Amino acid sequence: MNIGSGRVLPARLRRRTGAPTSALPWYGLAIFTFFFVTARLPALFTELGIYLALLGLLVRPQGLGFPLPLRWAVVFLLWALMSALFAISPETAWPVLIEWLKALVIFFVVVNVLRTPQQLRFYLLLILVAFAIYPARGTLINYVTGNRLFGRAIWNQMYANPNDLGALTLLMLGLALAIATVKTQDVRVRRAAAAFVPVVLLIILLTQSRGVFLGLLVGFGPPLLTRLRKRSSGTTPAVLAVLAVIAVLVPATSWHRLESITNLTQTIGETHTSPSSTPGNLSLYSKVAEDSARQRFEILKTGLHIAANHPILGVGIGGYREANARYAPLLGAHDAHNTYVSLAAEMGFPGLLLWLGLVGSVLAQVRRRRAYLEADDRTIQVLWIERAVIAFLVAGFFASYAGLTMLYLFLGILWAASNVLGRDVIDPGAPPSRRALRTR
Repeated sequence: MNIGSGRVLPARLRRRTGAPTSALPWYGLAIFTFFFVTARLPALFTELGIYLALLGLLVRPQGLGFPLPLRWAVVFLLWALMSALFAISPETAWPVLIEWLKALVIFFVVVNVLRTPQQLRFYLLLILVAFAIYPARGTLINYVTGNRLFGRAIWNQMYANPNDLGALTLLMLGLALAIATVKTQDVRVRRAAAAFVPVVLLIILLTQSRGVFLGLLVGFGPPLLTRLRKRSSGTTPAVLAVLAVIAVLVPATSWHRLESITNLTQTIGETHTSPSSTPGNLSLYSKVAEDSARQRFEILKTGLHIAANHPILGVGIGGYREANARYAPLLGAHDAHNTYVSLAAEMGFPGLLLWLGLVGSVLAQVRRRRAYLEADDRTIQVLWIERAVIAFLVAGFFASYAGLTMLYLFLGILWAASNVLGRDVIDPGAPPSRRALRTR
């Protein structure tokens, strides 16, 4: 029953109300998340946190849920195991399979631990704080002090690759916007989250990742433009001012690399051009960017060829580099630089479809609950987290992100949010007179 309105909730909403959990899994998840996101201390601390969370869930198993995405995850893991048994590189297959298992266990924990709006809000703030005090701060310090990779921003561990750093920062941008756009949120928290938005945008641009930049445009562009059109004209100058400041702070080399997106067709067409034909006035960074685009196109062709030759089980989980070296000796052992091609080549097309089913089941749940989630914006704006995941998936066309644990952390957040929020919302399709009763 909705206490505020005295109305009985529909049965399908009442079923989503989970049983309360003990404190142990919650504390374990918080410990794991803080040390995982900061990537500052040894893995012992993250392992301790996740073991505590699992222990707490096992102590009280009656509250456990096993929704559709987790069932997809189990079938996907079984298929990954099958591909590992026939892998062309068994010595790499089993470690990768274990990492997949760990990532999906974390997904299971997040789905089962986040049960209340208060937990969800605190968890998002914890992730943002952890990212701000170490990865974000460390990345900017590295950039200012000249610790870069061909002029691109980097940090360490899972943030050591500019493309990975940019993609992970896309997810953080979604969290910051999800909190900053909630009017009922504490004003100090909202202002802090809003102030962090330009910081993460700056980091994304400093990574100079073209795939991440496209993900940023596709994921966040449409909803941002829609909101600017709906809001008063006073919002637009503030947004433009922030973008202007970011444009001034981002160096010219970053813009030149991102500008090369428009020349991608020409660059690919020059794949077999001799080095002497490269214009002499190109900067070192621009030349590196063009060479990278040419190489990635060749790797993409090789990856599609591998997937076509191994359509069922693939070459085995974790075996793409070895397969690339065998099929294209001149290229050598390289990553596929494409999440979807990598999955198809390593686990066959069934493996790719199972992974898409896992991710798609979470996004489909958010879409089904969209009206209720948008009507209940007292905690977070789930839309921005959904758009962050979409941006991440778009960036995945230009890098291999399926094995990044952070993705499953955010998929768990999305699933939990879609079930936790909007429980006491009267049908948004009802007449305004009925919806008004909720606020009385």
